[in-house]
Amino acid sequence: MTNAFLQRLSHAAALSQSEIGVLEELCRNPREIPAKKYLSRDGDEIVTFPVILSGWAARYQILRNGARQITRLLLPGDAFYFDSSPDAVAIEEVITLSPCQIVNIPHADMNRAIERYPAIGEAMRNYGCMENAILASWAVNVGRRDALERMAHLICEAHFRLALVDGAQGNQFFFPLTQDDLADVLGLTPVHINRKLQQLRHEKLITLRSKQMTILDLRELQQVAGFDSAYLAPRTDNQDMLVNYKAIAA
Repeated sequence: MTNAFLQRLSHAAALSQSEIGVLEELCRNPREIPAKKYLSRDGDEIVTFPVILSGWAARYQILRNGARQITRLLLPGDAFYFDSSPDAVAIEEVITLSPCQIVNIPHADMNRAIERYPAIGEAMRNYGCMENAILASWAVNVGRRDALERMAHLICEAHFRLALVDGAQGNQFFFPLTQDDLADVLGLTPVHINRKLQQLRHEKLITLRSKQMTILDLRELQQVAGFDSAYLAPRTDNQDMLVNYKAIAA
């Protein structure tokens, strides 16, 4: 199986075979975690650098009225807390949305790899820049886009992020989010989510069956969303991928 974390970092910096070998060694002991299991709770001490190798998870916060806001979707190759330091404390909950394969990399091992191989450190910094860009994009999504644009943008973003770690992916991909999950991501009600999914289906932009999302017209979906994938490509030499991706949508 392709190492999604390695693929993610390879898009963030040019890595040598030695650096690739180090990253593969860091991911040597993954665990299988079922869906709907907590990976981290608010107040937990962060003692490792946890990474998702397969599956979907989410970071979220619970408000005083019991409402949930998902603040980050964690896809294959993502770290739970990319900017965490040893002995930091989690300020959000993390839960699996599907069965996941997780690896917990000791902070000491990650730090040694970064110190010995500067390109790994560069990859982590660039990956962090992409994480921050996603957070900014989500703020715009919830704050300024209408409901249909929010939904379309989330689908386009998930599609591109998954394509970064799976070059063989076409326009059909695993999409395990329930309507309640989508409501908590996009700041909408489940009823509103259902209507917008139906609208995207009616306009023949997507189909969604048995947790499989198919984008029928990527170019039109991107136009509805106002989606530009540049914020998801932290390296300048990823421009070839952006060009190819936009060519697919043309």
